Amino acid sequence: MRWHYRDAGLLWLFVPAYLIHLAEEWFGGFPAWVALIVERPVPETAFVAINAVALMLVIMGLRAATQAEANGWIAVAVATIVLVNTFFHLVGAALTSSYSPGVISAVVLYVPLGSLTMIRALDQAPRPQLARGIQIGVVIHAIVFIVAFASTRA
Repeated sequence: MRWHYRDAGLLWLFVPAYLIHLAEEWFGGFPAWVALIVERPVPETAFVAINAVALMLVIMGLRAATQAEANGWIAVAVATIVLVNTFFHLVGAALTSSYSPGVISAVVLYVPLGSLTMIRALDQAPRPQLARGIQIGVVIHAIVFIVAFASTRA
């Protein structure tokens, strides 16, 4: 039997991947590194708050996605978010010619997990759910960017 894009065994891997990614960002100095792009660091309290809320939403969303096909778009949204996040880490590293804290875990963990989920979803998810998940994932990542960069102005 082929695994499904909403399989708990696949989706729950996003949680430890996210925690590892956060650890790399934190210990690598991501909040301060942001100053290379926007001239001010992300306050550490904002970084922690944003990621605490995000972690709770990811856990709740993955639970919902594994329990009902109608919530499959959430799996697609999470996969979209991690792939977009990876893209921006790579762009940030290229623009600054420096290590973007989080880029290693993004490439090593997010690309395989996000890609596997998306490949399966492209084959299995109803098209409206696929489109909804991609759109919402992009919007959520944009909101996180806006909130994080707005926090540098505080």
